[in-house]
Amino acid sequence: MFTLSLLILILFHTVGAATTPPKNATFPAIIVFGDSIVDPGNNNYIITLAKCDFSPYGRDFEGGKPTGRFSNGKLATDLLAEAYGVKELLPAYLDPNLQIEDLLTGVSFASGGSGYDPLTAKLETALPLSDQLDMFRSYLSKLKSAVGEEKTSAIMSKSLFIVFSGSNDIAQTYNLIRRAQYDIESYTDLTVSFALSFLQELYGLGARKVGVFSAPPIGCVPSQRTIRGGIERKCSQKENQAAILFNSKISSKVDALSKQFPDFRIVYLDVFNPLLSLIKNPARYGFEVVNKGCCGTGNIEVSLLCNRLEDAITCTDASKYIFWDSFHPTEKAYKIIASQIVQKHTKGSFTSAKLNAVVDVEPTISVFLACFLTLDVESIVIKIFYALGDSILDPGNNNYIATIVKCNFSPYGRDLKGRRKGRFSNGKIPADFVAEYYGVKELVPPYLDPSLQLQDLLTGVSFASGASGYDPLTSKLASALSPSDQLELFKGYISKVKSAVGEEKTAAIVSKSLCLISSGSDDIANNYELLPFRRAHYDDEAYANLTASYASVFIKELVKLGVRKIGVFSAPPIGCVPSQRTLGGGIDRECSQKANNLAKLFNSKLSSQIDGLSKEFPDSRIVYLDVYNPLLSLIKNPAKNGFEVVNKGCCGTGVIEVSVLCNKLEEAKTCKNASNHIFWDSYHPTEKAYKILTSQLINKYSSRLL
Repeated sequence: MFTLSLLILILFHTVGAATTPPKNATFPAIIVFGDSIVDPGNNNYIITLAKCDFSPYGRDFEGGKPTGRFSNGKLATDLLAEAYGVKELLPAYLDPNLQIEDLLTGVSFASGGSGYDPLTAKLETALPLSDQLDMFRSYLSKLKSAVGEEKTSAIMSKSLFIVFSGSNDIAQTYNLIRRAQYDIESYTDLTVSFALSFLQELYGLGARKVGVFSAPPIGCVPSQRTIRGGIERKCSQKENQAAILFNSKISSKVDALSKQFPDFRIVYLDVFNPLLSLIKNPARYGFEVVNKGCCGTGNIEVSLLCNRLEDAITCTDASKYIFWDSFHPTEKAYKIIASQIVQKHTKGSFTSAKLNAVVDVEPTISVFLACFLTLDVESIVIKIFYALGDSILDPGNNNYIATIVKCNFSPYGRDLKGRRKGRFSNGKIPADFVAEYYGVKELVPPYLDPSLQLQDLLTGVSFASGASGYDPLTSKLASALSPSDQLELFKGYISKVKSAVGEEKTAAIVSKSLCLISSGSDDIANNYELLPFRRAHYDDEAYANLTASYASVFIKELVKLGVRKIGVFSAPPIGCVPSQRTLGGGIDRECSQKANNLAKLFNSKLSSQIDGLSKEFPDSRIVYLDVYNPLLSLIKNPAKNGFEVVNKGCCGTGVIEVSVLCNKLEEAKTCKNASNHIFWDSYHPTEKAYKILTSQLINKYSSRLL
């Protein structure tokens, strides 16, 4: 809900401005080190036999093309980057096609065949961790050249680092060479000492958030079953015991490092037990084959042995297999393993201290998933709250897009005492009061806020954008986020939840959430009334039908996405807001009856559409929320609720100031006590007025919505 009169020429010239929301709303980059589990293709560019840039690798990847990933599709690190909205795929650092934006959002330095023991990489002609660190130093130099040393340091300190190594040390190096020099106890001491040195160097280079994966149950991968599992190809307990021994030692070292460096948020991530759980209980997760890989015979094929010649005997449905080749999991297994890791850490060894260690301002995916997985769906009657629409419900999304319609400056938010800026009022807005009433949270944050904490995501956000309208042209005029843009943001939000808890649980969560929509005012005040475009093609009746039909389509899309409790605000008595009094109320600045009649006409159409939707979707609660009459009542009977001024806003002169016109220069003329005013600026109510209106709406409609 927004009007600008004097600014409309400026807004008109901003048509076509970028409205794409910023990316990387959690942390700036994901940086990866290790072996083939997290190598997206670095080995494509070095001289080594440990390659997989050929068919059937990557068979289920987009386009069915091999990329150098040791799987049929995506790796765990790709899924991590995608879930956080950083990027869809985490690229290999050695890829010559990388652009600066690829570097800024993270890369993988991992190399298939590598290990903590330098000898491991030497045997495979892979990149040892020392080489990976050298590449990382080169990467830092490139970033410093691009964005400067200070910003590079800031990026590194806020980025997520992943380290996955150790499997090749046990499966290959120890059994082939090192056992002549070391028993397993001393060799695990050696590899852990190498790991410790690597992690300390990583800290010295600026890493502050690091997840260190354990070794998996290496004795249960198909190749080890074939080599050491006997005629029945059982899990090799010897290799599994070696992995357990190694894991106990590296876990201890990780704990010690976190104590040694208090600002080093380093966490041991157990992959051993989650993968073993899949292997022991395959049917529970939809798997049928655990002791063979999908590629070829599945007994020994890996890397060069898993090639085009094996296509004829390679399985047709990799989703039935835990392993893709004789050493690496399928994409489906990677997804499930991530969930298993989180469930275990949440329930047991991952203490709250360690959870906090993973996240400062930006959470890692483990914590993100953990909090979702521990949600009790049955308990969230209204524990998640979503808002979509215009400035009435926008807590600051416009701060993060290219639009002139902003209010992240004084005197806006004056009575919020330094908390989140971007609300079109002196304090809280209706979304905040609704969320507070139902005990969800005190303030509803904007979805685009890059500083969101986990609890913000878990309990709901607002996708609303000041100056948006049901009519797509309205949003375009102000470079705001249109309803379709907001739906795309909502879909991205849902995708994150689905990747964490699965489709069924996500549907339950969304269906129990409350969604509020406020839109339509800007369609009337800033589009139809102020500009000639729509009036050249529509009369009042036709335009009301058009906007109401857009509203209906928008609501249907929300229902399709699983939302079942939707409250839709009517248009307010738009002719009575101070700016419309100034523009259309004559010398006495009376309410503009023309604008009010347009609002009432739209409301009648909207109410009718909502009645139809309620019948079309009987399992949904879609409720029309009349805000027109309650606000008009406040305006007509101000003293009843302690108001003194109804025809002017508190900010500046109160007759036209809104958004950029209500700024620091107006502070001297701004009223001292906003509680005497119904309106804060020339278009938006004060916190006190919002509180009264919200209370009335809750009392009247709560039973119909819940």
